Amino acid sequence: MTYSILLRDNGTGDIGVAVQSHFFAVGRFVPWAAAGVGVIATQSIVEPRYGRDGLRLLRDGAHPGEALDVLRENDPDHEMRQVAIMDTQGAIAAFTGANCIPAAGHVTDTGISVQANLVESDGVWPAMVQAAQGEGTLARRLLAALTAAESAGGDIRGQQSAALLVVKSSDTGRLTEDCVVDLRVDDSTDPLGELERLLRHHEAFGGLLEMLMTEGLLSGELTADQATIANTLDVLGRAQVVLGDDNVEPTVWRGLLLARCGEKDVARRAFRDASAAEPRTPELVRRLAAAGMWSGTDDALDALLTP
Repeated sequence: MTYSILLRDNGTGDIGVAVQSHFFAVGRFVPWAAAGVGVIATQSIVEPRYGRDGLRLLRDGAHPGEALDVLRENDPDHEMRQVAIMDTQGAIAAFTGANCIPAAGHVTDTGISVQANLVESDGVWPAMVQAAQGEGTLARRLLAALTAAESAGGDIRGQQSAALLVVKSSDTGRLTEDCVVDLRVDDSTDPLGELERLLRHHEAFGGLLEMLMTEGLLSGELTADQATIANTLDVLGRAQVVLGDDNVEPTVWRGLLLARCGEKDVARRAFRDASAAEPRTPELVRRLAAAGMWSGTDDALDALLTP
């Protein structure tokens, strides 16, 4: 019913899981991940407890193989399950039950496990392994593996939903950093195409929260150095190109930062462009200013917001 992959990035240490299935909202049940703990895929006749309890066992110090043994021993229907568990070091344990619907199987190595059931042929999982060994970020390699699975025949029923999760190998306690990517497509005729679109948007504008949390950049007194300001303006500009006219928020933030830097003419043009696409932009900027993101006068802000 599903194909999925667990993968570790040997450079960053990040770990991830991705899945596609002809099943509504597959991301609700199959992929599980916790920073500093591990990643799990539980599928076929899915039993979510393999994900929840598997992470708990890893957190308590169990090796993936030990965790999988415990989970299977407590599941009388384990021959209907397909499960893969990976810890932060890339150690793997995987299982394809005898009653999984063919084609069904898995292949593992240090830092990678691919598994599939009810797919076109047994060529699906080798194709995923090969694609995952390509270049790019961990999220991009996970997506490439899903795309390769579909090219090799995919789920014999077709496509419906997909999900992709990447977390840090260390738990910093800062949730905004520990979860690197968290994307889901719950119901689509082209879930992998939609997942790729969401990933592009994540890559383009996923750093907004970090920008907002950077002291002295977009709030409070402007104390950020020129390099940080220049990089932020560049990121926002590129993000707007990716997001297009349907979402002009990068241009709003770019205008606000330019205004804070005293670049009044460029800021005014940014606000004008954003207002043309979203007429409520002036009110948004005034509310941001009231929240501490503008230290100038109301009259000066009104002048910037006047076309």
